[in-house]
Amino acid sequence: MKTFRPPLPAAIASLLTFAFLAYLGVWQVQRLHWKTALLDRIHTRMAAAPAPLPEKIGHPADWEYRRASMAGHYLYGHEFLIMPRTHHGENGFYMMVPFQRVSGGTVIVNRGWISQDLMPKVTRPQGIIEIHGIITLPHKTAFTPVNLPQKNQWYWPDLGEMAASAHLGEVAPVIFTLDKTPSDVYPIGGMVRTDFPNHHLQYAIFWFLMALLSQVAFVLRFRQE
Repeated sequence: MKTFRPPLPAAIASLLTFAFLAYLGVWQVQRLHWKTALLDRIHTRMAAAPAPLPEKIGHPADWEYRRASMAGHYLYGHEFLIMPRTHHGENGFYMMVPFQRVSGGTVIVNRGWISQDLMPKVTRPQGIIEIHGIITLPHKTAFTPVNLPQKNQWYWPDLGEMAASAHLGEVAPVIFTLDKTPSDVYPIGGMVRTDFPNHHLQYAIFWFLMALLSQVAFVLRFRQE
């Protein structure tokens, strides 16, 4: 007859292992719900009709991924190159330029991606124009380097820092990302990512299975005749 008599330290270690692996599974389930809600919100807002961007934006998150339009002119004397950014595997920058609105106020516009080699082909529309795009918000990760305004080196669009560097005063708390441009127009517009991967269900199943297998292995290890 087989008995199950594991040592106490081994039993404690097994329970801790099970709890940790199960926690990872639960965390992935929570991430699944968050990612699903995010993708639904993005698709809903992207499908809505474009709206004029208001002069005052009290809640920037309410405008993220919404289509918008505005009229004004570019301030080409202050072009910010956010690096490094890749497009189809090629290194380059996002070109961000302040846009002075006819109705008042300044908005930082992400005109699109450009490489160093393509820089001579950049187009710069003059005068009052109307532009269309998608509203995005600046994001910075723990691995993003610190901007060096004194060297004109920008790694993420810190709107306040950019406005101070260009002496623009207050700027809108959002980024206006231009729509996709024709193939012969540079920078290349449409740099809004909406195809975020959603593999959290597979990850959750994996961690729950690992938690179960850890206990099966524990039982088999300490079964005795």
